[in-house]
Amino acid sequence: MDFLPEITIPIASFLILYGVYVLFYLLYALFNIYHLLRFATATPMSYVITFVFGVGSIGLLAISLLLLSRYDWSVPFSITAIFEGPEGGSSLFKL
Repeated sequence: MDFLPEITIPIASFLILYGVYVLFYLLYALFNIYHLLRFATATPMSYVITFVFGVGSIGLLAISLLLLSRYDWSVPFSITAIFEGPEGGSSLFKL
């Protein structure tokens, strides 16, 4: 498939998409925490649930950051390689 141009994108673009997802999650979480604290009945259990939600969210964010920090995000990803396949010439998509 010599007629396909070499198309590469940096893997960091996927990290940007993940960052946008985390931003929307944080906005949603803050909205929920505000409503839990403002409109829930003032019982110790509502504060415990709010605390567990906040700690769980922070824990999941920390784990994902630890797992994602191990990779080199500056490596380019070749989109053309998906269509060309490995060196043997077999392609993922038949053109």
